[in-house]
Amino acid sequence: MIDISHIHPILVHFPVVLFTVSTLLSLVLWVRKANLADKGCLQLTMAVALGVGVMMAIAAAAFGDLALDAALDKGFDKAPLEEHEELAGITIVIHAVLAVILLAAMWKKIKLDGVKALVFVLGSIAGMAMLVTAAYHGGELVYKHGVNVEVVHPQGLSQATGGAS
Repeated sequence: MIDISHIHPILVHFPVVLFTVSTLLSLVLWVRKANLADKGCLQLTMAVALGVGVMMAIAAAAFGDLALDAALDKGFDKAPLEEHEELAGITIVIHAVLAVILLAAMWKKIKLDGVKALVFVLGSIAGMAMLVTAAYHGGELVYKHGVNVEVVHPQGLSQATGGAS
């Protein structure tokens, strides 16, 4: 049975990819001077990527809370865990706001072009900057601090000294 604290690192890859796709599509559409809220193929792909990305980010955050509790139970320092959690929360809020704006504009047939599209693209880029920052801190939790990672000793190395046996 999979350790529940290992579900979070599985899920986080989905919003990373989906938010990246959404941001790149918004940038392509803006460069093409297109209406981001139109119902063309690229716009709908962008909207679905953004919406599903938000849902997957919420799921990743929920399992992240469980992973955080497991890490605290094992004695890991709370500060870097909470820093990662806060950065991820800001990332989710930014993308959720963008999703609501985009879906409302599509529903109400409000054009998102010109300056409005630029503001949306800049918001997407800000969301990606937060995502990269949260991901970096999450990576540090694993690779620097060893949070929720089992220690593996390669064959041929002494466990006590870390040298050759």
